[in-house]
Amino acid sequence: MNQDRAIKLSELGEILGLETTGDGARVIRGVSSPEEGRSDALCVIWDAKSMSRVGGDVPVLGKPEFLKDGRPGLLALDPRGTLPALLKLFASPLPVLKGAHPSAAVSPEAEVSKDAWIGPFCVVEAGAVVEDSAQLLASAYVGPGARIGSGTVLEPHATIMAGTRVGKNCLLHAGCALGCDGFGFAPSPAGIVKIPQIGNVVVGDDVEIGACTTIDRGTIGDTVIGSGTKIDNHVQIGHNVRIGRHCIICSMSGVAGSAVVEDGVTVSAQVGVIDHAHIGKGAILAGRSGVTNDVPAGAVVSGFPARAHNEARRAQVLSIRLPELYERIKRLENSSDLAPLRKGKKEKNELS
Repeated sequence: MNQDRAIKLSELGEILGLETTGDGARVIRGVSSPEEGRSDALCVIWDAKSMSRVGGDVPVLGKPEFLKDGRPGLLALDPRGTLPALLKLFASPLPVLKGAHPSAAVSPEAEVSKDAWIGPFCVVEAGAVVEDSAQLLASAYVGPGARIGSGTVLEPHATIMAGTRVGKNCLLHAGCALGCDGFGFAPSPAGIVKIPQIGNVVVGDDVEIGACTTIDRGTIGDTVIGSGTKIDNHVQIGHNVRIGRHCIICSMSGVAGSAVVEDGVTVSAQVGVIDHAHIGKGAILAGRSGVTNDVPAGAVVSGFPARAHNEARRAQVLSIRLPELYERIKRLENSSDLAPLRKGKKEKNELS
């Protein structure tokens, strides 16, 4: 949070294009949650339950029905949608540096823009290209022949292996690793044989990759991440996977080798996608889904094995009732109505 930012409520409304209520001269110095509401911080509310926890002197950005009795605030029909623009106003900007720290190791055979920054203990290998305004923070590694696009930020310990190409204005969080070998092995009489991985990783523009996420190079051809896609922490993307544009992949999910994920797909937390699966455009994979087959465009699936979400929900409800249903079946079997059937079945078995 930018602690030095102070702006009048009415001015904030003009910037965001929202109507101001109450004291427009109220000075706003930040954004707060309902639990820590402050008189000098704007609290963003999008449901009545949260509104009940906000003190009377706390300014609110919310729907018209939340701002009554002269409470200072901003009227928004879509408070959640306004939140990113609001937070951006109070975020502390990352300083844009140029040059290289004395401890950085930059190969003379690398091509590094004079407008880029190579931070402490970073390594840039021969043949690598680092474009204008790229920012390599402490201990980032860029391997031989790799390329970092203009405006892209590598946080500490981000590892970009040989030949990997990262587009413009990407954000690679701490500890992510792009371009390591895919998990390719084959059994043989002599034991397990490693399959050489000769492809690369290609990342589009405006991609964000979370901390400790790994994206493997292709076996033959490239692993591809489309522009605008956002990948959470602790995600594994296998070799030769192709992720489309503007996808969301949440934490602890894994996409196995050669799977195809088309544009606009949402992969929720802890999802597993089998190798060579094809996920259609705009599909939603609910949390902890196990995707063992192709998923049509626009489908919503859940469960293991993943199936249509409504079907999976019905199966889940029935599974909870299994003990009850089992007891009912036992009672039916022991009832007098079924006795002749049991007797007939026993006689049939004896004759056979």
